[in-house]
Amino acid sequence: MNIFHLDRDPVQSAQWMIDKHVVKMIVESAQLLSTAHRVLDGEEYYDKNKNGHKLKRWLHPTLEDKLYKASMVNHPSAIWCRESTANYQWLYTHFMELCKEYTYRYGKTHSTEEKLAKILKAYPKNCPKTGLTEFYQAMPDYCKRRDPIDGYRIYYINEKRGFANWTNRVMPWWFQQGVGGA
Repeated sequence: MNIFHLDRDPVQSAQWMIDKHVVKMIVESAQLLSTAHRVLDGEEYYDKNKNGHKLKRWLHPTLEDKLYKASMVNHPSAIWCRESTANYQWLYTHFMELCKEYTYRYGKTHSTEEKLAKILKAYPKNCPKTGLTEFYQAMPDYCKRRDPIDGYRIYYINEKRGFANWTNRVMPWWFQQGVGGA
């Protein structure tokens, strides 16, 4: 679970994602947005998993059968998403741009877009109506920087270079620079 903030612009950030993340981060973004709806607007209850372990869940009053289940509610990215309407909107825009990027790269529509794009457009009713907060850095400490964008780019260069591909896209300039002009 993460939000790879490769640029402050959610559109550019989506276009700079490696192929693997374009596919994967659509689902993760939808999970984070769904989690925000459940935690902020839902009613907390306890359930049990297959093994009988107690689980905390949230029942949403109107979107129960549509949203993804709440996931990793205490992860920094999940907390960031529900800290403000501006954060939620940034991630929703990024989610939609990842969906467009998926279609651009692979010529098809991601099933998560079909299922949740319209539903997730509205932010949770109980989301604080405040501005964009600083992006969290969910990565190894050696990658973290004062500017989270720099941190995520360093993380990408160091941790993702082994499988970094951009179908129908040019490698981002900062990635090319970071791997020594590869």
